[in-house]
Amino acid sequence: MIINEEIAVTYLNRQDVNKYCNEWYFGETETAKVTGGNIFTSPNVDDDAYKKVQSVYDAIHATVQNFQPVNVRIWNLLFPSWKKELENTSVDLIVGFPEPNDASVEYDGDGRCHVIFDLVCWAKYIGNCDIAQVARNLLSHELCHVLLHSHLAGLTEVLEGTDYRETLDAITFDEGFAHLLSYEAKDIDTVDWRSKELLTVFDRSREKLKSALAEQDTTKQGQFMYEAVYGNYYDKFACMCGMLYLASLWLEGGDIALKTAMDNGYIDFASKAVGQ
Repeated sequence: MIINEEIAVTYLNRQDVNKYCNEWYFGETETAKVTGGNIFTSPNVDDDAYKKVQSVYDAIHATVQNFQPVNVRIWNLLFPSWKKELENTSVDLIVGFPEPNDASVEYDGDGRCHVIFDLVCWAKYIGNCDIAQVARNLLSHELCHVLLHSHLAGLTEVLEGTDYRETLDAITFDEGFAHLLSYEAKDIDTVDWRSKELLTVFDRSREKLKSALAEQDTTKQGQFMYEAVYGNYYDKFACMCGMLYLASLWLEGGDIALKTAMDNGYIDFASKAVGQ
């Protein structure tokens, strides 16, 4: 991976970062387009802010430099050449995003993937979590998406398309794998996938996905599509149903069952996840 840290280093050197306000991050990304304008926000420049950002920078920079994904054994099976495939993926350490945009994935005009960390936004986590572990988990999740889109022809197009049923299939597949392989930053065989809590989540999310698949009203479909991937972690029903369905396959057939599921692709994946 490529580390692009010019903006962060400029800030940490206590130099003016306002000169970067028209960089593509702040005006041309999907994050910016949602707000309808340039989102550059001048960061705090007091001593405490600098110290916190330096701490965040040190943790995330080291994590990226020595990146080892969660569930690397399964990554090696699903994506044997993942290191080479991710060589041109950029990890951008910046300041200037408004809250709560601590991390996002964007594609530049040349189609290169950028995982963007705003270090000022990350500063609020200091003392509340292990910054390096959270960054590793987030990278594992987001780069899993990158690799899935590289390996599965049509996945990106379907997710950006307008066919409701196909999009639900693709979301459940894409988010299911990314959530499974990064869940709680744990290797898959250290998670109790048969716990009462997770089985309850599986039942609830499966029933909601069934309802979503059967919905014909376009307004309600839009609401289902939003709730499939947004909201509280365990309420994102497509993500949870996909993850826990894949976990059930793994419990029955081990790592190779996940390889088979990936090779079979996203078509009708939501229906499979709900047992239809």
